[in-house]
Amino acid sequence: MPDAPKEDPTDAITIRTELRPGDLGRLIAFHGTAFMNDELHFGVRFEAFVARLMAEFILGGAQGRIFIAERGETLVGCTAMVAHQDDGEPPRGQLRWVLADPSVRGTGLGERLVRNAIDYARDEGWREVILETTEGLDASMGLYRKLGFTETGRTVEAMWRGDVTVIRMTLALS
Repeated sequence: MPDAPKEDPTDAITIRTELRPGDLGRLIAFHGTAFMNDELHFGVRFEAFVARLMAEFILGGAQGRIFIAERGETLVGCTAMVAHQDDGEPPRGQLRWVLADPSVRGTGLGERLVRNAIDYARDEGWREVILETTEGLDASMGLYRKLGFTETGRTVEAMWRGDVTVIRMTLALS
């Protein structure tokens, strides 16, 4: 008897962009618990950092879009594309809060989320997408490079776990 076809772990995953009550708390907790258990041990200060940025996004008029990936009612991934505008410059997107649950890592969900966010930025007519990440997130860096992002700079900054190397990347959309 032939083997039954293997289930694709991303088949039952849906991605939505409308925020519902409780979503922000879930997203903040998702980041806190993901990186608390990660080998990088970002800690509770990182969770507070994410909470502040998400609150500023919503309270500042939410110019952009959050992408929430769920399997049933379980949050398994997220990202966002946030409008970023410097004085006198046309708007550009900033990729934020890219995270996939360990149970779906390696399935392509992260790439799917980031591509959706890039498509949104392109549809908005933004000239480029920028992002900031930290040293040590090798899988994320590989994904960003695969999608065409190029590194534009590195700085060491005092953050949630002491001095952190921040990596800046850009993707031209035109």
